[in-house]
Amino acid sequence: MRRIIIDADTGIDDSIAILYALTSENLHVEGITTCFGNSGAKQSADNSIRLIKLSACGYDVPVAVGAECSIDGEYQASPAHIHGANGIGDVELPESQQQPLDMTAEDFIIRKAEELEGELILVTTGRLTNLAKALIKDPKLPSKIKKVVTMGGCLNTHGNVTPYAEANIYGDPRAADMVLRAGFNMILVGLDVTTRTFITQRNLDDLDMYCAEKNRPMAEYIKKALTHSAFFEY
Repeated sequence: MRRIIIDADTGIDDSIAILYALTSENLHVEGITTCFGNSGAKQSADNSIRLIKLSACGYDVPVAVGAECSIDGEYQASPAHIHGANGIGDVELPESQQQPLDMTAEDFIIRKAEELEGELILVTTGRLTNLAKALIKDPKLPSKIKKVVTMGGCLNTHGNVTPYAEANIYGDPRAADMVLRAGFNMILVGLDVTTRTFITQRNLDDLDMYCAEKNRPMAEYIKKALTHSAFFEY
């Protein structure tokens, strides 16, 4: 059983990853931390809390709100034309009684790294701001985290913000530089992978046909959210 924190700017693609993780028999989600990007950190936290309820995962998953701007204090407007005004394709998921932790994302990451004694895997699907802020507070963090798996960057393909830059790195380049130089055991999953990975109409048809009845609410959400998404091919 892999024990993970998901650090996300909970947009459409992040939301599908979160649902996958929450329903996986091989993962235990220790918590979700949020940052700016596809939506603001507070909106991302609200999205994440609603997704936890939707997943019916059967255990408590704390959510901590993180950075609303880059390490250098730069704020960027959320791409509503891609992810909708609320970040998840303007789908209104049922509200949850759960509230975010009274703790910052970086403090939650540090605390869990200490508690899990080298077993924590951090999966980041947004900017690396929260991890950089945690690193500033605890420079020994790379030795306390088992692995960091990051969606970001591009190597042998063009960027999606500029010809050379991918959005998660571009959104806070100084944070990315700090994290990449820190010595984490790290895997980068860049645009070389993600731009080749689309959900097609056939995939959605298969999901509709073969989905277990208990997972039907998640399948319906995915179909609705993807009508806004650049990750879907008709």
